[in-house]
Amino acid sequence: MAAQLVRPDVSDLVLRAYGRALHPELFEHHCGVTLTNSKMRLDVRLNASGHVLTLQSGSESMTEVIVDHHESLPKRQRIVDYRLRGCRNESAEFETGLRYDMSCQLERLHLDIFLRMNEELELDCQRADLSTRLPAINRFLPGPLSLIRTEVGRESILIYAFHTFPEHCAIVKTQSLFERCDSPMGRSAQ
Repeated sequence: MAAQLVRPDVSDLVLRAYGRALHPELFEHHCGVTLTNSKMRLDVRLNASGHVLTLQSGSESMTEVIVDHHESLPKRQRIVDYRLRGCRNESAEFETGLRYDMSCQLERLHLDIFLRMNEELELDCQRADLSTRLPAINRFLPGPLSLIRTEVGRESILIYAFHTFPEHCAIVKTQSLFERCDSPMGRSAQ
């Protein structure tokens, strides 16, 4: 099966998170990396829409994905279903002590500002943990770019993701934190 090489319309995108793993065959991806610490394993994949993050921590699993809202995905254990507009923050705590915090922002810019931001992100690709450039649709605009920066701690993994949409002069920025708390259902009382 050939990978989709065209970025969908940014106004059709949703960020969804699930309190479980989703079958990997639901998503085509261009590249990926696996991050681990003593308590977690996180598979990070870049796709045409944005990214797929799949976390395994003990018996707990969860998935964060940016996809076209027309894609048929399961509804079971969906904890976040956010149409990309403006800014949004979400948090979830699981009984096992796993905590998930997400912040997402869609920025629409004037063309000249978008092109400057795109140049800065291209330079950041050199230090990124994962990046990909999709083919340009318009010969006057750069191809869509996705890049991931990560911070892996002893009990946490932090993901910074940037996805450009040149046809719409838009950038989607997300920050996702997965961490183990000291005790189930939150941090221990002081």
